[in-house]
Amino acid sequence: MQKIFEGNRGEIYLIDYRGHKAVLKRQKSGKPNTLQNEAKILEYLQPTNVVPKLFEYGPDYIVMEYLRGISLKEAIEKEKNRALKRALRLCYVLDRVGVWHKELGRYYHFIFTPEPKIIDFERSCFSARPRNVLQFVGFYLRGLDTKEAVALYKRDKRAGLQALEELLDV
Repeated sequence: MQKIFEGNRGEIYLIDYRGHKAVLKRQKSGKPNTLQNEAKILEYLQPTNVVPKLFEYGPDYIVMEYLRGISLKEAIEKEKNRALKRALRLCYVLDRVGVWHKELGRYYHFIFTPEPKIIDFERSCFSARPRNVLQFVGFYLRGLDTKEAVALYKRDKRAGLQALEELLDV
């Protein structure tokens, strides 16, 4: 077991899990337990293929697939707008299934392995009105004139997504 990250609420270890490289995420004692929330959301999102595979979880830990890849920032440097489009589609999937991540302004929450995935759902929630795409636009598409596409997205998600992707095709 090798510690690879320590955050405010928990610690992350690289482990061997039944012959697979995996990540063990542990809750720090004395901190609010957000891992149960993350585990429920990861379990719900498994069929979407936008998150790591969930292997196992308990009251204060999660074991999931280890994603060896690069962050969105690095992907943008390599792929430019193609990386942004791929990440935007993940946000769209979350909106369609009713999960609001809330922290997608952090580049490292997107991992390209080469297929992109989203991680770190501790503060996420189920929502009838998730705003992942709108959050993404606000953080990553600031230099583009997205006003019409965003208005369209609010009325018709599929058409709005297409309009946003067309802005990135330029």
